[in-house]
Amino acid sequence: MSRQIHAVQNISYGDHVAHIFLWLKALLLVPLWAIVLIPIVGFISRSLGHVAMDVAYGLTLFSCVIYFLVDVLKRRIRLDDEYMYFGFRAIPIKSIQSVDVIYKKGTFLPTDLAITCASADRLKLKLQGLSERSVGVLLKHLEVRNSNLQTAAVLNTLIKCRQVKPKLAVETADRVELPYHSRQLIDESIGVFKSTASRWARLGPVVALLLLGPVWIPFYSVLFFCLQPNSLSQVQYLDIPSFLFKFMDGLQHQAINSSQSASTSIQHLAGNNVVTALTCGFILALVLYIQKLLLRPNVLVADAKGVKLNLKCGQISVPLKRVAWSNIVRAGLHKPTQKAGLRSWKIRLTTRQAKNFDIDLSALAVDDRTLLLRRMEKLIPDCQIDYELSQSMVAKADHSYTELWLQSLTQAPERKTLEPLQPGQTVGENRFEVLKSIGVGGQGTAYLCRTIDDASQTIVLKETIIPVFGENALRRRALEKFEHESKMLKSLDCDGIVKLLDYFIEDHRAYLVLEHIDGGSLRDLVQREGALTHEQARDIALQMCDILKELHSKEIIHRDFTPDNLILNSKGKLKLIDFNVAQQVQSGTTGTIVGKHAYLPPEQFRGKATKQSDLYAFGATLFFLLTGQDPEPISQSSPQAANAAIDAGFDEIVKHATTLQASARYESADQIAADLLSMDDHRLSTVVLSTVVQRKVEAQVLEHG
Repeated sequence: MSRQIHAVQNISYGDHVAHIFLWLKALLLVPLWAIVLIPIVGFISRSLGHVAMDVAYGLTLFSCVIYFLVDVLKRRIRLDDEYMYFGFRAIPIKSIQSVDVIYKKGTFLPTDLAITCASADRLKLKLQGLSERSVGVLLKHLEVRNSNLQTAAVLNTLIKCRQVKPKLAVETADRVELPYHSRQLIDESIGVFKSTASRWARLGPVVALLLLGPVWIPFYSVLFFCLQPNSLSQVQYLDIPSFLFKFMDGLQHQAINSSQSASTSIQHLAGNNVVTALTCGFILALVLYIQKLLLRPNVLVADAKGVKLNLKCGQISVPLKRVAWSNIVRAGLHKPTQKAGLRSWKIRLTTRQAKNFDIDLSALAVDDRTLLLRRMEKLIPDCQIDYELSQSMVAKADHSYTELWLQSLTQAPERKTLEPLQPGQTVGENRFEVLKSIGVGGQGTAYLCRTIDDASQTIVLKETIIPVFGENALRRRALEKFEHESKMLKSLDCDGIVKLLDYFIEDHRAYLVLEHIDGGSLRDLVQREGALTHEQARDIALQMCDILKELHSKEIIHRDFTPDNLILNSKGKLKLIDFNVAQQVQSGTTGTIVGKHAYLPPEQFRGKATKQSDLYAFGATLFFLLTGQDPEPISQSSPQAANAAIDAGFDEIVKHATTLQASARYESADQIAADLLSMDDHRLSTVVLSTVVQRKVEAQVLEHG
């Protein structure tokens, strides 16, 4: 039995004002308004006797400490698979009914987050004390583990509005300016400082409370007894105050003695000339090193003349290093050692004088590397760019199968929702917003989405449902199938094949992020406009040949090459989609029967698809384009038999491609392309004209009965 993996989230809570008040409570132990109550409690307990005063004084101090500790614990929200912890409260996640927002009177934006439980218990959190990332993490954690949870729709909009956009590259036709993060040590140091400071914001007040105990213990003693005559003289007769006085005085004396001892030791060391010289040398080296870090470039500029590394401060930009495009003879990836990490890799541009111009690869964002590579390929086409460098500069969906598998296992064992995604819903950690559903299949749905960072960019999310229940082997097979399609798409780089942009898993659904093709399928085209003209059919057929050449050169068989999976964009360019059933060519492999029957050759029905199987599907698709109807399954197709006006050259190509014996078909898409190009253009134009005339005559006959 596999061990269940629990996801634990820790979320910081509280803004700067809340932390300031926490420090105030560390100094005074109670809020300002509570100081008025302490002498009143002392006055009331006085009438009950000395024992009551003893007890009341102890309870007052105990209540103050508990109040302070609760406030410390409320600086963090802790989440696991079953509970949400806040202060001393442990709220079962299953009992949470809704997450809503609260508006204060006269405010336009919500001020609080209200978490309501089945017991009508309500937890209010200040939105000011939560970052947009924290709100997103909190909602996602609760929604995944509570399928009945209702969340306010305005929260997603609020998260988007509060997100800080990253600094983007500035690109024009002649110039591109990229952020160059060469000061990573400074950035990491600042990040470590912020992380340490956030912990100290909770731990610091606790330390301050203990150190300042000798101050606030006498202060509260005076307040507690101030309404009683001769109160100061009676303090010494109370056991609890005297004990606390002695205890806190002991701590204070110990702290003073320790600090004096440390101060004396430092003075002795400072008087040593060797120590002084070493300290001065260290400080000087540190100052020079920091100066060197601060003077590193922070912007990379690639214009028509060359590449420059600039130090930019406001509107002032100072070039520190530069190299002209005309002086570059080679571009490669430099690794100091074989085991060197990505941080030490460099883009090395070698000049004609055999000098090196290095650019830190890790200083460029992944997307910015692609911009630089594209600029290099355009401005120095004759330069030798190493294959390893070009691969390291291209943005890829670099998730591994192991990552996907672990991500799937660590998700909650219950699906957040069984319904398809709805318009307006966000996925991919709020990176994509669903616009509409554009296709439904047996394993999932395809959605048209827009990216949150760039509302003008649309993408297609192809969804695959991952089984929730059953053995792990079933889920593993679904993930392997998903990874198979994603890897295959990653390996293809062709204008005629849909591009894979990314992929991820969320709510037990695997998503491929694909480029959006502005157009419709060939089936839609034929159903809308009828059979294509010979010129249109030949143009599309040649594009289909180019696509099959690319696939077969990578030893890939599509196995579903049909009019439904061929999309014609608004510029007349053809794109092949849906690689769900594609497979690598392997000798002796028997696969499953997939695809649409009218486009399957006999060997594919036997589960033994080959490259010639795609060529058969090509011939069947060409038959559909010429005739407007699906071919007869498992047969040699002849478009001329369906319409005598179709050119004999097309008829021969379709018949040759759809021969039932695979060995008698075309051997490659190159052969089909050669036959298409050899067809007489003049004869095709004549046939097209006669076809148009024939259609007009048929239309007139139908019109006049």
